Amino acid sequence: MGFADLRQGITLERCADSIRDPDFIRGVVYSLAVAFLHIVFSVLTITPATYAFSRFSFGGKDSILLAYLVLSQVGRGFGVASLIALYVLLLRINSAGIPVIGNPVVLALVYTSWAVPFQTWLIKNYFDSIPRELDEAAFLDGASWRDLVFRVILPASKPAITVIALFSFMGAWGEFIVASFLKVPTLAVYIYQTATGQTIFWGDFAARTLLYSIPIIVLFVVSQRYIGEALRYGAGKM
Repeated sequence: MGFADLRQGITLERCADSIRDPDFIRGVVYSLAVAFLHIVFSVLTITPATYAFSRFSFGGKDSILLAYLVLSQVGRGFGVASLIALYVLLLRINSAGIPVIGNPVVLALVYTSWAVPFQTWLIKNYFDSIPRELDEAAFLDGASWRDLVFRVILPASKPAITVIALFSFMGAWGEFIVASFLKVPTLAVYIYQTATGQTIFWGDFAARTLLYSIPIIVLFVVSQRYIGEALRYGAGKM
């Protein structure tokens, strides 16, 4: 085949082939499910944790926040050693009869455990900027602690919650090592597997990675206003 036979120009054929690929579609579904669960778990855990650090004074609070920051920046805990320990722990739990391997819920919980330290530390300053009069007014109206956190503070913290959701989605969407360990067929795992065989079709791989990046780009475009507001009002005061 000569050079004249080669097609030139931009084509979406490979992208269309990827969208029709059942394994690609399955990866998208699993990735979206894990990301959504990760966002829900993160909001439900980080919001009350951040409120406690913002509103209450207790011994060791500053030390815990510092430990949160340090541990979250050292290779997601302790790097390779932590991944090996986590993998062994999950295998033992699975051998005890609890379905861990292949379970997207467990994968989302693992991601959440990674997200809580850094995002709690990140969002605390924003919660500090919320007037305490909101708390007092809620208690005067008979609100419980749960109502205060999830019906008063949470709606008043849309920029901060957007940051939590965005970081959670990116963390779940882009991670593939633990997903590979747990044999959850996310899109990142599928794309990685297509690039590790003896024969790699680079055109198809490029099309998949291009499609893979679209949700992150869209999220940044849609949520940039909230991210900027969170950075202005405290989340960026590091």
